[in-house]
Amino acid sequence: MRKMRITSMLKVMIVAALSAPIILALPTAEVAVASPSIKPHALTPPPPPLEPSVHALTSPKYIYQAVGTVTPGGGLTAIVNTTTTTFSEMKSLQVDYRLERWTGSAWILYQSGSKKKTQTQTLNAQSSWTVITGYYYRVVSLHTADDGVKPETTTHISNNVLF
Repeated sequence: MRKMRITSMLKVMIVAALSAPIILALPTAEVAVASPSIKPHALTPPPPPLEPSVHALTSPKYIYQAVGTVTPGGGLTAIVNTTTTTFSEMKSLQVDYRLERWTGSAWILYQSGSKKKTQTQTLNAQSSWTVITGYYYRVVSLHTADDGVKPETTTHISNNVLF
């Protein structure tokens, strides 16, 4: 009788031990997120100077729109988007863009990308990069439209985003 009780207890303990990891591993319907009341804080003492989006093009001949943006993509991901649009189809459109990080005293290159397209009126480029939280980031994009005779270039600087 005593042997049967020990065997039964042993079976129960084995079943419980084997079931515990399964119970603990069950997924929940909710995604764990940081509290919305917690705001990100900068690791660099002075924030970057407030500057509006900058367009270096004063009287465009070809380029209608030239913009670059950086947005949080969730977690440690920064999504960079650029768009170049011209009034008419060009021989080629190109954008060279860079993601810059604020050090507390200067903007430094963090990542960069480039895209070129021929016989088009619109060029979109996108990159997804992992960033370090606690820093400000911005996108500087150089947009070029070439009609085959004389290229037109403009620079755009996005707003600052704290990750």
